[in-house]
Amino acid sequence: MSKNIKKYVFKSKPKEITYIDGEPLKLSKDFSFFHNKIKFRKELTRLQNFFKDFAKIALQASGIRDSYLKEEYSENFLLVIFTTNQIIRKADLIIEPHKNLELSPGCFFLESNSESMLLLAKDMEGLSFGVDTMEEIFSQTFEIYFEQKNFDDYLKIRPFKLLNCIK
Repeated sequence: MSKNIKKYVFKSKPKEITYIDGEPLKLSKDFSFFHNKIKFRKELTRLQNFFKDFAKIALQASGIRDSYLKEEYSENFLLVIFTTNQIIRKADLIIEPHKNLELSPGCFFLESNSESMLLLAKDMEGLSFGVDTMEEIFSQTFEIYFEQKNFDDYLKIRPFKLLNCIK
């Protein structure tokens, strides 16, 4: 049985972080980075390259289909959902609990559960900082996975909710 990360360590201590009991997000080659704005597509290239370097897997980064995402969500947030092609069909349901979330410039909200990882921001500064934080989480997850050498098991991300700001 593989050991899961109890707490993540961040370069910038989050304003708020809550760890949630429950099933971890189990990563596989079926995951992709889904986004709602082409203007920050290049930010996701860093995460794609990270996976390519560590797992030798080229994960896709794709736009979220309009039929999967309410226009109001796309207008109110810059967002990334890290999940599978099946789960992204429920994009509205993933975002719905956070639709009234107030984020200041330079801030982001990041949540992981057993199906997806959701990043919400209002501006590019917050989104970029959120992508940095996702990379830190992925890095620690890969590190413990390779330390354990249990390659028959999944890479697992502990469920959490995190709010942080660059300032």
